[in-house]
Amino acid sequence: MRRPTVVEIGLAALVVLLLGALWGWRSDGRAPAPADLRAVPARATAPEVALLTDEGIRRFAGREFAEACERFSEAAARAPESVALRGNVARCFGDWGWQALRAGRAEEAMQLFRQGLAASPAGEDLLKGLGVAAVHAGRADLAVEPLARLVRDQPDGEATILLARLYDQRDEGTRAVTLLRRFLAVHPADVEARRLLDKLTRESTAEAGFRKVETAHFVLKARGDGDAEIRRTVLATLERLYADIGGALGRYPAEKILVVLYPAGRFQEVTGTHDWVSGLFDGKIRLPAGAVALPHPALARVLAHEGTHAIVHQIARGRAPRWLQEGLAQHFEGVDDEDLLELPQGLTLGGVEALLTSGDVAKARTGYRTALWLVRDLLERGGMPTITELLTRLGSGEPVTTAVERVYGLPLPRLEAQWRLVLGGPADGDSAAR
Repeated sequence: MRRPTVVEIGLAALVVLLLGALWGWRSDGRAPAPADLRAVPARATAPEVALLTDEGIRRFAGREFAEACERFSEAAARAPESVALRGNVARCFGDWGWQALRAGRAEEAMQLFRQGLAASPAGEDLLKGLGVAAVHAGRADLAVEPLARLVRDQPDGEATILLARLYDQRDEGTRAVTLLRRFLAVHPADVEARRLLDKLTRESTAEAGFRKVETAHFVLKARGDGDAEIRRTVLATLERLYADIGGALGRYPAEKILVVLYPAGRFQEVTGTHDWVSGLFDGKIRLPAGAVALPHPALARVLAHEGTHAIVHQIARGRAPRWLQEGLAQHFEGVDDEDLLELPQGLTLGGVEALLTSGDVAKARTGYRTALWLVRDLLERGGMPTITELLTRLGSGEPVTTAVERVYGLPLPRLEAQWRLVLGGPADGDSAAR
């Protein structure tokens, strides 16, 4: 039984952070308090401005954002000197933007936050919202500018950590470290910022003296005195796999994928993984010296596994469940089907996720075997196009239960029940799935 030699550290911490920022903002779903809006007495300005503002407040309280924002915008246009009226416009588009983002409409949310910023260019919630929405829309490149504007004047913890992670993903580690140190000078007790700074500092030390080599779709970092032939082999193999895997999925990453080759010992030092791990994807493909020294077929399998993680991560925007990621990575790696008798009979997806993250090697093996079997069952049901549709729906913000039912035509609990029956397990849960 082949033990798992490649791991992927859950969902990218970046996406977890984004979801926390999103749901932490008015996560109770209640109507926003209209007390934050400014009513304008008729005697203070033109009567129609007061009427428009009152109507906007009423619509806003009922969460009729389109109508409310229209009224507020009309009022502000009639009294352009009024800071209060522009503030109403900004608040309305901001709340509308967060509502759209919670509903998975990231592109729409970006436009709404921009409209709010037109009325209030320094609005903190609007700048944060635009940055978060841009990443959720798969446009991390458009997230940096608003977040940088926000943290320049306001030491916002969530925005600072998110921006530091974005800098790191762009291989701008020095900017990330500088940003975090500046934030920690004001907020020295922030545990998450301290943890991220320590991680980036370890990586910077381990990668001192590394040089970059770029191809059409990859940026490879390695020691300057390393084997140039190995670098060429790794990049050529990755480019071929990029075409093969992207072609099979019908989707290609929009951004270049960063790959880091570590000398002996440095990989474990940076990642904190076991010495049997031969690769890792955490937003970057990280490879130890032992992996790149493997015979070409074995190296190609490692690169296929990690390359799949990178491509799937971009399609699903970090939202694919672990079992789906690992199953696809092994499928494109070319792992053989396993004996079904060795798979867990009382299968649940939650149980598979737990196995995949287990520190027990035997349990992890079982989790990997099961994830591969699940993905190949899905492939038999609809082929690779349905997998791509599933990933795309997850990337748009659909919960996995909703996405699976829309793609495969049956509820996820019923699908789990079918898997249990195929594997010879009890039919428990089948009746609940009907």
